[in-house]
Amino acid sequence: MKFIALLCILFPQLVLQQSAPTRVPLLREGTKIIESEGLLLQHSEKDPIIVELQREDDVTTDTFILLPNQRLAEMESTEGAFEGHSFRISGDVYAYGDQNYLLVREAVSIGDHASRNHPTSVPVNPNTEVLETENFDDSVADIVDDLEAATGSLVRSIRNASNNPITESTIKDGSRISSRRCHLVRNDSGAWIAVFVSDSTGLSDPPCTLLPSVSFAKLTRWASKQNPSTPVLLSGEVFNYHGHGFLLVRTWRPVHQTDHLD
Repeated sequence: MKFIALLCILFPQLVLQQSAPTRVPLLREGTKIIESEGLLLQHSEKDPIIVELQREDDVTTDTFILLPNQRLAEMESTEGAFEGHSFRISGDVYAYGDQNYLLVREAVSIGDHASRNHPTSVPVNPNTEVLETENFDDSVADIVDDLEAATGSLVRSIRNASNNPITESTIKDGSRISSRRCHLVRNDSGAWIAVFVSDSTGLSDPPCTLLPSVSFAKLTRWASKQNPSTPVLLSGEVFNYHGHGFLLVRTWRPVHQTDHLD
């Protein structure tokens, strides 16, 4: 009888431990994803495109928001991309706020994704000292709602680009810029836009939407305290998504008089 009573006490705790979603810290920016099989997910057209990549333990799953580039546009064009279609992906990881982002460099279409019974991971900010244990709802809809709330301006910018493609564009996907002078403004969706200053020939590149990263966080934190006309020098990589330009900032610095750019 004592054994049965002890089992009744321990059994509910064991069930709760098994059913709780796995919580994992965010991956460090700069992490490389090499040929990992993942499933594209999009709850609705208003939500970000995410990919689930399973770790080597075959249990823990990382969720990434996909950054816009030509490779993503190609993945979207794959028939049934959001209906159980999986890809073998290689790319670079970026971090902003409490979310990880993935810039896909290479992707190979695999086909229908085998169903798996595994808990959904919930990202945790690595700087968080106290782990909250309540509100662990791990449904896809709730996770996507959290992503939309955290990255609404980016999601709206990506959706606007895909809904309004530019057939002729001078933006070369993967091209790099170095110390380009520009002004930072915010559009109606709240996204940060880099407006490049014309060079000595009077030509200027099309404006680019800035993508989230550690450098982006520092840049926008500085820019939000400056006059909109304050110039800044940006270096980074430009991506083409349906003819629209997106910029991943590597380094930046304010313009000084010694730059002789006036």
